[in-house]
Amino acid sequence: MTRILSNISVIALALTFGLLLGGCAGKKGTEQLPPPEWIGQRPLSSSHYIGIGSATQSPVAGDALANAKKRAAADLASEIAVKVQSSSLLESAENNGTVSQRFSSSISSHAEERIAGFEVVDIWEGENQVHVFYRLNKARHAQAREARRNAAMESAVAEHEMGREARTQGQVQQALNHFGSGVMALEEFWNEVNRMELDGQMVTLEPHLLRTMRNMVLGVQLEGTVSTLDLSASNNFRFPLGLNATIDGTPATGLPLKYQYHNGTYTKRATEFTDEQGDVVALISGVSPERPNNTFSADLDADRLWKASNLDEVVVDLIGAVTTSTLRIPINVIMPAVHIAISSQSTVPASEQDGVLTALRNAMRTEGFNVLGPNEAADFDIEIDLRQDHRTSSEAYNQFHTVYMNGTVRTRNAAGVVTEEIVLDRTKGVQLNPESAMRLALSKTAETIEKTVGKKIAAALQ
Repeated sequence: MTRILSNISVIALALTFGLLLGGCAGKKGTEQLPPPEWIGQRPLSSSHYIGIGSATQSPVAGDALANAKKRAAADLASEIAVKVQSSSLLESAENNGTVSQRFSSSISSHAEERIAGFEVVDIWEGENQVHVFYRLNKARHAQAREARRNAAMESAVAEHEMGREARTQGQVQQALNHFGSGVMALEEFWNEVNRMELDGQMVTLEPHLLRTMRNMVLGVQLEGTVSTLDLSASNNFRFPLGLNATIDGTPATGLPLKYQYHNGTYTKRATEFTDEQGDVVALISGVSPERPNNTFSADLDADRLWKASNLDEVVVDLIGAVTTSTLRIPINVIMPAVHIAISSQSTVPASEQDGVLTALRNAMRTEGFNVLGPNEAADFDIEIDLRQDHRTSSEAYNQFHTVYMNGTVRTRNAAGVVTEEIVLDRTKGVQLNPESAMRLALSKTAETIEKTVGKKIAAALQ
């Protein structure tokens, strides 16, 4: 009995070792199985697109498999060759690097989305790498892509209709946005000729939408409320110039109009958007009469319009440069007509002030003012108010007399309201007799008036 049990123990022990050895041998055999044939040699298929991707094993669980799947999807997308058809948008814009780069980037970034329906053929994980094998039925893919293209063309046509409706209402920004959205709806299919019927005729959609956008901007009409801009004393040398923009005879709202004119010191520039009536008001002021052939100019600011319309940058590139017509309005500065006289409050006899009067008349004529006679209608009256201060001589200098001349030049408008008072620099005359001293002080005052007062009055009256 003991011997039988001993034999049984030996047999059991042998079976145990055999199973252990068999298990080890099986595991070793699995590790040494060769990788699938598709890893070493890419499969060829006339009915399917192929996508194979691999990634190095990572300590992060699932990271290598996820990367391999992304690469397989990208590889599958690269198999679907983008053939540029004749007369397509991409062919017509082949020299535009921005468009080509944008299209290639779009295809790459939406690879997995646009190859929906692919199947996983195999996944193989080795000790160092993970490999993924995808394939996509060519006929099924073509059918799905054509369905997307038809939907995109329908969307582009709908955007065209909404854009045209916005144009009829003068809403240029909204119209451009709809037309631009129509172009972008077809982005995936810019390599194909996308034709549909619009208004009873077959058109290629993207070029038609782009031409419509260009022609609409070129069709904007600008008009000013006046044909010549006159600045004069009657309007205080300021003029609110109205500008009106229309499209197809309808007020064009939300249009950025840029305008400029030279005020004698620098070119003043501004950009404003038209209101609901298509109007912009530009306040013109400070224009120098000395600048010849001064002109106000205004035109449409296309760059601001693209931004305000929220157009995709690639659509702006496709539209290209648009040069609109410029509205030009000449500016005339009509200098005021003035009377010049001695103030009744002056303490210096009028008969002594001929030199001062002549100096002021010359100064005003130099500044472009029209100096009129006493019986002619003038825009402004200018009066000279001089006060003399005669100092008696001291014992030490009893042979000399000193006269100080103080004064004010005062301007009044046609209503008699004082508009400006300019204080003259104090002058002094020293001579052996008081009459000569006063004449010397008056001569110095006249010299001051001719050099400085004319410019000050001109600046005050414009």
